[in-house]
Amino acid sequence: MKIKTSAKINLNLAIKSSEVSHLHRIESLMVPIDLYDEINIDRNSKDNDSIIFKNNLVLTNHSTIHKALFCLRNNTDLDNFFDIRINKKIPIEAGLGGGSSDAAAVMVSISKICDLQLPAFSTITKEVGSDVPFFINGRSAVVKNVGDKIEDYSIAHDIFFLIIIPTFGLSTKAVFNLWDRIQNDDTAADSFPLTRDVTIFNHALEPAMRLKPEIKNLKDSIEKLLGERVFMTGTGSTLFSIFDSEEEAADAKSKINIDNRLILVAKKIDYSYKELSD
Repeated sequence: MKIKTSAKINLNLAIKSSEVSHLHRIESLMVPIDLYDEINIDRNSKDNDSIIFKNNLVLTNHSTIHKALFCLRNNTDLDNFFDIRINKKIPIEAGLGGGSSDAAAVMVSISKICDLQLPAFSTITKEVGSDVPFFINGRSAVVKNVGDKIEDYSIAHDIFFLIIIPTFGLSTKAVFNLWDRIQNDDTAADSFPLTRDVTIFNHALEPAMRLKPEIKNLKDSIEKLLGERVFMTGTGSTLFSIFDSEEEAADAKSKINIDNRLILVAKKIDYSYKELSD
């Protein structure tokens, strides 16, 4: 089975508190976007999995896909093994959810191949990752609690993003750990009304900027250059700006000449998971 699985943008992120499990309660409106990893999954006849990231040897040895397979075997009757090949195009430690998207896609695909019922979202968040249920659900949604409560959220109009991914990443754990220490400070940051019902904000922005002051410098410089508001998705380090059309976003991209890992135009999509072939 060959699949594509997408990245996401957090239009907002409220951090509520830290749980005993060390997961944080959040509330976030997330949308899938058309930036994809590609994954091939084949059942094998061996007694072990073969997981290879074509362009990242570190992830080949330890990734959310490894956690996803462990979770399936620990909570279902799965007794098959698989050859899994990943062409990773979503940058890691960028707040785009690439690892969670990969894990979700593998869990959904294997559940189809082997006719399995997936574990409860509460189990998946603890054993695999907090963003994984969002990608299993696949649609724009408000994500609550520790990531295990998903409420579909319809956004009828198109949203186009200019996405700026810096050359450095950020550890989600480090951002949340710093938020725990400074949560009595002003971590709400500024907010921006996208529509009557949707406000853009990010409680992780302040700790992210304290960990990486380059984020503030980059954000300020792009805002000055474009004359547009710039935001951070998730726990960073990716920045984004919003436009009404692909043409406007592409025009903004043409004005940026900054040394970053990746600058691209993307759009909100309806569903994060796409099967390409059997």
